Amino acid sequence: MQLSHIQGRPRIAVVAGEASGDLLGSQLILALKKRLPHAEFFGIAGPKMQSAGCATVVPMEKLAVRGYLEVIRHLPELLRIRRQLKKQLLANKPDLFIGIDAPDFNFSLEKALKQAGVPTIHYVGPSVWAWRSERLKKIGQCVSHMLLLFPFEEQIYRDARIPASYVGHPLAEIFPAEPNQLAVREALEIPDQRAVFTLLPGSRQSEVEMLATLFVETAQKLLERYPNALFLVPFVTRETRLLFERAIWKQGAQELPFRLMFGHAHEAMQAADVILLASGTATLEAMLARRPMVVTYRLSPLTYRIVKRKLRLPYVSLPNVLAGQFIVPELLQDDATSDNLAQAMANLFDDKRLSNALSARFADLHHSLRCDAAERAADAVCAVLGVKI
Repeated sequence: MQLSHIQGRPRIAVVAGEASGDLLGSQLILALKKRLPHAEFFGIAGPKMQSAGCATVVPMEKLAVRGYLEVIRHLPELLRIRRQLKKQLLANKPDLFIGIDAPDFNFSLEKALKQAGVPTIHYVGPSVWAWRSERLKKIGQCVSHMLLLFPFEEQIYRDARIPASYVGHPLAEIFPAEPNQLAVREALEIPDQRAVFTLLPGSRQSEVEMLATLFVETAQKLLERYPNALFLVPFVTRETRLLFERAIWKQGAQELPFRLMFGHAHEAMQAADVILLASGTATLEAMLARRPMVVTYRLSPLTYRIVKRKLRLPYVSLPNVLAGQFIVPELLQDDATSDNLAQAMANLFDDKRLSNALSARFADLHHSLRCDAAERAADAVCAVLGVKI
């Protein structure tokens, strides 16, 4: 729907902290522009949000840090960025602030702005259903309205008396309802006889630093089993690609059939026989691509011990959370060895019956998340702004 008339030029501040938030933000901005064509968007944005028309004051990569020790190392810079941005926003208040994920960074901004009378929306609920449920009280102090990606989250926020809307997941709209793996492989010029393994060691530099060598070692072991293997490795940034290339040289794996790619992660997933990936939003993307996967992750030992004590669920990957049970293997921390990962991937590659069953389960989960999320999110934003549509 179009607005019948627009008064003024609303200024909307938006802050995203990583590639997945950049995608969500870009889709939301484009949907809002249909309703608020004169709106001005600014904040911390990645390339997709900038292409959608959001001016950025700080490179988004500065916020893409994960893990307690990793955050501590970058804490002075993160605090400086947040302090400067908070000062600017309070001095020249926007009509609305939207924080996209990055809760540890955004909640402080949201709390200060909400107390100053600026409506605040947080897009992507923190994983209070998995760990640190005590954050709900803090969230209520920071947020005027939550936009949620998963259906089971809405009741949690309602119980905590925090206004919230389940909008669905925008990624469910991007991936085709009926994937065509053959067409994707033809577009990528992959011969039919190749065994295709897609490797996704993470979008953050800290993740790739932790996982790159492990992924290269796993590829070496898979090539021993499958001499016709091809390894697709898509990257978000030049920096993460360079880190992976260093791991290849370190392992003496220059002759392995890697195809390093800029972007095209979704195509690389759809083309795969099996995917190996770091836990995170990419696990949802692999599920939407309907491809079998092995999920892994490593943190520094201290960070892992802290996180493990706070976990409320026995699984961490989104396909397992959505299914409410283990449907994809998770090999984390000490279990994340190249032998274990290669064996788990070989099990999925060799057992076509299991792979087909997983694909069918993924299809059901895909349909449950496909509800025109960006449009529903834009309607919720307009309601918070008090704009009738």
